[in-house]
Amino acid sequence: MFTFFRYALLPIVIFCIVVAAASVDAIATNAYRKRTWPRTVATVTEARDAGQELAKISGKQNVFPDPYGKITYSVTGKAYSWQGRGRDIGFTEMTPGAKLNVFYNPQNPKDVSALVLLGLSTGLIIDSVSVAFIVFYMWYFWLRRFKRG
Repeated sequence: MFTFFRYALLPIVIFCIVVAAASVDAIATNAYRKRTWPRTVATVTEARDAGQELAKISGKQNVFPDPYGKITYSVTGKAYSWQGRGRDIGFTEMTPGAKLNVFYNPQNPKDVSALVLLGLSTGLIIDSVSVAFIVFYMWYFWLRRFKRG
């Protein structure tokens, strides 16, 4: 039975390794972009949040803001605009006329981001559980027999 679980849990271990590697990649990519991408100030020209409107109608608080809007910014004198879901570039709050700090890709100024990892705390919890499972699995099924030796 021990051998069965040793090998039956391998798909879960592989999944946990992928989760851990993906989180390291996301954090490293974000840190690299914060160091290499220049910053500019963008102005929100349009913004709407369907969840906020629904919350107003129902008299409840909007616990998951998801704005959709348009921002304009300039890079070396040339004007650019971005339109879409605010969470896609790292914003959970957009109001018309607001000034936002955004980072832009120097090779493609149309590529902008706030470089904020939304959901980082939840992601770190999932990553910690994944790493803990990998460590426990390696110790219990592969390493502890050498120590008993």
